[in-house]
Amino acid sequence: MNLRLILCVAMGVFTTYMGLVMLLGHFRAKPGFTPTLKPNFTARVEETVDAETGEKVVLRQITVSTKLAEPGLAPASPTLVLPK
Repeated sequence: MNLRLILCVAMGVFTTYMGLVMLLGHFRAKPGFTPTLKPNFTARVEETVDAETGEKVVLRQITVSTKLAEPGLAPASPTLVLPK
């Protein structure tokens, strides 16, 4: 057997192996239920009528809350050290 034939067979076996690995990778179990987070915003619309002008006034309020860190556990502020 010549060397070229052996290399072609080896590459074919390797390619088939890689194809099977990728194909079987798609059949893995999908991740289970992931809990959905509650929304971090609220929206409120308030409609009133101005008593003096009789004009309709619409107040739209959107509140966004972000929790960056637990109270009291905030990291210390970084300090800049300059060479002397």
